[in-house]
Amino acid sequence: MEVRIDAGPWLPATLATADTPDTWRMWSHAWQAERGTHTITVRCTDGTGTLQTPVAQNVIPNGATGYHSISITVV
Repeated sequence: MEVRIDAGPWLPATLATADTPDTWRMWSHAWQAERGTHTITVRCTDGTGTLQTPVAQNVIPNGATGYHSISITVV
């Protein structure tokens, strides 16, 4: 699991313990936020070492793809 703030470098995130191999996992990343609007983007690497593709695709036929991003405002 990696996280990117704005257009910065990909940085490692800390993963919580997995209940099973097929469950979602919480993650965290310590960040010294500066005021303003920021975009946070995440990507994953699967158990075989394959990096998640940035290309967005619907869930059908083989599952959704693409990075997840959110915009936040720090005041």
